[in-house]
Amino acid sequence: MANPPPLHPVEQPAFRALTLISFFLGVLLLLVSGPATNRFVTALAVLSFAVFLLALGLLLLAWTLREHELWREGRQDQKE
Repeated sequence: MANPPPLHPVEQPAFRALTLISFFLGVLLLLVSGPATNRFVTALAVLSFAVFLLALGLLLLAWTLREHELWREGRQDQKE
C-alpha cells in the first residue's frame, strides 16, 4: 500500500488548534483581566490575539494558494 500524501498546512489539525486556542485564550484573558488588574494578563491577552491574527492570516493565505493551484491544475486538464 502506498503512503498517503502529506496533509497540506491548511488541513493540519495542529495548525487549526493553534488558531482556535489562541483566540479563546485571548478572549478568556480579556474577560479575566478587567479594567484595573495586572498589566501582565492584559499583555498576554494581546499577545494571544496577535498569534491568532498571524495564524489566521497564514491559514487564509495557504488556503488561497492551494485553491489557486487546484484551479491551475484543472485548467491544464482542460487544455489537454
